[in-house]
Amino acid sequence: MARLAVMIVVYLGSAALGLLAAAVAVDGFRVRVFGFVTTVVIYAIVQGLVTPWLSRVAAERARYLVGLTGLAATVIALVIASWFGRALWISGLSAWAWGALVVWIVSSTAAIALPRLLVALGVEAARDPREE
Repeated sequence: MARLAVMIVVYLGSAALGLLAAAVAVDGFRVRVFGFVTTVVIYAIVQGLVTPWLSRVAAERARYLVGLTGLAATVIALVIASWFGRALWISGLSAWAWGALVVWIVSSTAAIALPRLLVALGVEAARDPREE
């Protein structure tokens, strides 16, 4: 149970960091404080549901696109989060492209780094059981 809680915190934390990084780095990518948590949850849920589906479809039909499934899932999650989250505004094609790229890179990096940081801080539930 503790492992599941840590995984949820890491997933939501990496999504939040990705969205905040894009808001800081990309013109036309705005995140409003009010409703931010809801937007992060919506984004993370959609990302979590869409990524495995896109990966499976790409593996079956277009193997050369498997590497882009994370970026495509990020775009889909941003579209849905901007519709329902009420705290995310992305204006202009450039903001959509750069915003998706920044969110994808930062959230992917955070998803790798946060568990290691938690282990370093002494959170044993964050330790990968395969590394023991």
